[in-house]
Amino acid sequence: MILKAEGWALGFGFLSSILLYLSFFPANLGFFGWIALVPMLYVMRSNVQLRIKLLSASVCGLCFFIPALQWMRLADPMMYFTWIGLALYCNLFFVSALFLTLKFNNLSLVFSFPLIWIAFEHFRSTFLGGFSWYLLAHSQHDYPYIIQISDLFGAYGVSFLVASVNGFLTESLHCLKNKTLKAQAVYVLLLMLFTLTYGALRTSQGIGEAGPVCASLQGNVEQNIRNEQLSAQAATNPYLLLSDSSIASNPDLIIWPETSYSREWYSISPEMKPEKIPPDWNRITQIQKTLGEEVKKRWNTSVLLGLNSQELTPSGVKRYNSALLVSNDENKTSRYDKIHRVPFGEFIPFKDVFPWLKNFAPYDFEYSIVSGAGYPILEFPIGQDKQKSAKFGTLICYEDTDPSIPLGFFNSGNSPNFFINTSNDGWFKGSEEHEQHLAISRFRAIETRRAIIRSVNMGISALIDSNGKVLKPESTEATNQANTFIWKINYPGPKSKALVVSDWHKFKTNQGMLIAAIPIDSRFSLYTKTGDLLPYACWLTLFFILIFPSKKPPVPAPDN
Repeated sequence: MILKAEGWALGFGFLSSILLYLSFFPANLGFFGWIALVPMLYVMRSNVQLRIKLLSASVCGLCFFIPALQWMRLADPMMYFTWIGLALYCNLFFVSALFLTLKFNNLSLVFSFPLIWIAFEHFRSTFLGGFSWYLLAHSQHDYPYIIQISDLFGAYGVSFLVASVNGFLTESLHCLKNKTLKAQAVYVLLLMLFTLTYGALRTSQGIGEAGPVCASLQGNVEQNIRNEQLSAQAATNPYLLLSDSSIASNPDLIIWPETSYSREWYSISPEMKPEKIPPDWNRITQIQKTLGEEVKKRWNTSVLLGLNSQELTPSGVKRYNSALLVSNDENKTSRYDKIHRVPFGEFIPFKDVFPWLKNFAPYDFEYSIVSGAGYPILEFPIGQDKQKSAKFGTLICYEDTDPSIPLGFFNSGNSPNFFINTSNDGWFKGSEEHEQHLAISRFRAIETRRAIIRSVNMGISALIDSNGKVLKPESTEATNQANTFIWKINYPGPKSKALVVSDWHKFKTNQGMLIAAIPIDSRFSLYTKTGDLLPYACWLTLFFILIFPSKKPPVPAPDN
């Protein structure tokens, strides 16, 4: 009877889930983000029973995360379990955040809800490696004036603003005669005015000088072909041919996507004693020194290869997901090893404690990699005379969705000129994952004020300038290879056109190369210095309020 009497509360929770889902891809109706949580917050403010509120919050979270994450199941039949498991996991943070709003019932949602929401978004993004997809900020990726504050507070600043508006609208619905409502309205308007003014200022500035010309390769190789050992060379061939075709554009750097090079790279740790090194390792590492000569002979330019690597250490062999730079400068090689591993895709979490988790892995053999150490900035020569050089940070796979990884490249006192994201989204077969991944990358460009060029198997390969604009290719040419294209972007000035979101799908599940001059921006970003100060401040404020609670009476619940 209670469920029947309070059925409206469950309906409101479901309504919020629909509005949230529409805010992200595939619908990409970001304006719904400003009101998506209002129905759910209205339930939290109502006088229905606590268990009805929690049930309504669970309905909201699950009915959002299950359809939003459904693209995960496309990777492998075993990923159905990962899909549902991750949806349940994310829902825990969702329900916890909404439940905590009840503890702050004596505060206006305009102030309490943003603090709570950002604190839990950050927790979800960092705990046990984190999952930083579908933040409230990501719904606003295509509103350039709104998202520029990311270089001050990270994407969490945008989430804070959107959560504040949701909180204010909720308070407006059930407290129209509240004397403080006008003050709350002024507060929200000031937040919005600051955001828009700052956004207009930042987007009006230049994005730097023309830098190196890069050829970003995008094959269209299905994952089942890449997985078959006998087809490894066949998976590499498209990239060899694309590299051959790119030479006509005289690039300073050719970029291969994640793990698209079939041969593994072997290295020996400096800590290894010479007498402990097996002869086979010495032989292999000597042979692969000729790779630089092969690259120079075939393409005569620097190449960034996505591959798997193995390192012989005193404690055993370690496997990495790597990006290997073969520089045109005396055939030097340098490497970045991926830091942020994908659970189940690249390792099995807690497999020693819970061996049964191996049943959810996409492979029946040991495939785990270890995390790389450090943030090496790779460098290659540019220009006709090769007297100058360019420095970049590498983000492999989903590292461009983790805001902490790009920040690591600024901690050494040095900083990259731009970022390269190499990824393999071929697992997800042209689903909305491709668009959502690109949308999240835009925030990393703004947070660091560095352009990002993406080389992604199956797409979407793109150039994002330091204002977060996905740039539109100025020309598209067909090559002598079947169904293969060349997309060209010359130096992108501030007035360069954006690639409209409705056209993003045209650049996935295609084979081609993006030839682009990278803008080198040197603008300062506060976020690279302060990091996630905002979410930590939110947690600190919440703890302070819990320890020293306000004695004001709780905000009255609306009549139902």
